[in-house]
Amino acid sequence: MTGRTQRWKEIPSERSSEDRDFVTALRELKDSTDSTQQQVAEKAGMAATTFSGYLNGWRLPDDEDLTRIYEVISADVQRRGKPERRSLDDLRALRARASRCAACIRRGAARAPDKGSSSEAAPVTEPAKHRPATRIVRGRARRRVHLYGGSRRRRNSEMSPRTEVPVPRQEGDRHPATNSSDVLTAELRTLRRHQAAGRTRDTHMMLWGKARSIAPGEFPETVAVYRAAGLEEEVETLLRTAAAERDVRAVLNIVAALHDSHQYADAQAILAAARTDIRHLPAGGSH
Repeated sequence: MTGRTQRWKEIPSERSSEDRDFVTALRELKDSTDSTQQQVAEKAGMAATTFSGYLNGWRLPDDEDLTRIYEVISADVQRRGKPERRSLDDLRALRARASRCAACIRRGAARAPDKGSSSEAAPVTEPAKHRPATRIVRGRARRRVHLYGGSRRRRNSEMSPRTEVPVPRQEGDRHPATNSSDVLTAELRTLRRHQAAGRTRDTHMMLWGKARSIAPGEFPETVAVYRAAGLEEEVETLLRTAAAERDVRAVLNIVAALHDSHQYADAQAILAAARTDIRHLPAGGSH
């Protein structure tokens, strides 16, 4: 016996002749073993759907996947004393040819026939005119990277944090920040290092200095970033310290900024802290 021959699906018509040659060779290699696709995929350390995609011409394996597939099937064939239908070098050569033309085939561009190809190859209509397709693909890639946090320079130059693509808010009035700055990120790392080392005084002094020096307009983002990081107690410390240490005008500006950002609970919290602080002043004293 030389393995079982499987009835394969038809290779997609849009695939190139090089793709078809590679897929046919890979199927011949698979036919040389009695193992199922699931068994080969598991031994090769990949999902069965991934291996099926290679066998049906939907994608090309990289060299690592191809080598693992070959080694699994080759070991099974040798153990059963059966001949190998394809060598690893043959498969790599066919895959390399398919890879060279994969990009232009995906973009729908015409290709010049390889040397030695048959006269039935499709005629070349627009040789080597791939620029428009390239610009379209790259443009989509740039937009995709921009939306999911890619180039910071491009995002900052074209739109401010308040004009980014809107995201539906979660239930309630405390929402995580959508665009924390590098400064806030560094502060959070420093704060967590203090907490992990048990440096309570350093943590307190850091929050105290932050509450006294931060601009009112930056309070909403800072509070939201801290809450998103799970630092609820630290947020309350910031609000209480600002209410106690800042003057009345600064406190009112902070409340207005939080209100404009729809962080109503935080605005109420700092007002309540400010009222409590004023009530505890001695008679005739000033805040």
